[in-house]
This record gives sequence, C-alpha cells and structure tokens, in this order.
Amino acid sequence: IFNALRFNYSDVEDTILLIDIGARTTDLIFMEGNKVLIRTIKIGGADITKAIAKEFGTQFADADQRKIADGFVALGGPYADHEDPEIAGISKVIRNSLTRLHSEVMRTINFYRSQQEGSAPGVALLAGATSSLPFIREFFAEKLNIPIDYFNALRNVTVGKAVDRDQIAMNAHNLG
Repeated sequence: IFNALRFNYSDVEDTILLIDIGARTTDLIFMEGNKVLIRTIKIGGADITKAIAKEFGTQFADADQRKIADGFVALGGPYADHEDPEIAGISKVIRNSLTRLHSEVMRTINFYRSQQEGSAPGVALLAGATSSLPFIREFFAEKLNIPIDYFNALRNVTVGKAVDRDQIAMNAHNLG
C-alpha cells in the first residue's frame, strides 16, 4: 500500500498519514518527502465487531452483519442519537472502539514528530474496508483536526473503458 501511496500522492507536499483500517490491524503510514514510518496497531474492524457482540450479547457473525447493515460512527456532542435505540447503541460502541484507535494514532504521531523528527501530518487518508463506516471521516477530522479524505489507489492509474468507473470510485480506498 505504501507503493500505491507513493505513486498516487507524490505531488502532495504536506506530510501524509495513511490510516489503513483492516479487519485485524490498522496500518499507519507516514510519508514526508523521502521519509517513511510504518506502524501496525492491533486494532481493526474485527475489534469493533467483538465490542458490538459483547455489548449486545450476540454472536460475532450477527454483530458483524449488524455493523455492516446499520453501523455508523456516532457523532457525539450536540448531535441527536438515532431514533432506534439499538442502532444508537451500536454507533456508540463503534465510536468508543475508534476512540481507542485514535489514541494509538495520536501516540504514533507524537512518536513520529519527536523521535523521527517528522512534521505533523497535513492530511490523513483513510483506507481499508472499515473506513467505509458512515461518519468515520468526520470522526477522524474532529479528532485529528486536519483534513481527512479517502485514499484513492487509482488517482494516477488509467482505468480501462470496460470497467465500471462508478463502482471503482466507490471502492478506490480498498484497492491499494
């Protein structure tokens, strides 16, 4: 995924932080000029599913299905909860799980800046299937206070005419 990042975002002058949230782990990739730092955190989409299963006393497969069908990141603060209390509960469990991930992201940013003499990220890119959760972009924008976008693994790649461009655009963050 670093090669895809370097190929597609070599024109960006700011330090880029790629947050690739997979099923079992999250990879953080800092790219700043010729500097690179990669860290793997043992928090992923499966941890969110486990937390939902535990909170609602259900099986992992059922919790995963609910996460995919109804899950979103609760916005917190002055925003109203979802009218369905179970969906509101799922969204809060997701937010709590992502708050743990955010803590690890911040710890890594601080390490990169202090130990690697890197600059603070100017932009963060989200990748991986878990980054498809609704409002995850807003969550990280609020927490990191930097612009957040979805990683486009095909930003500098020519896509053939026979390929469904809309389908590719919706899933470009998963194609690194």
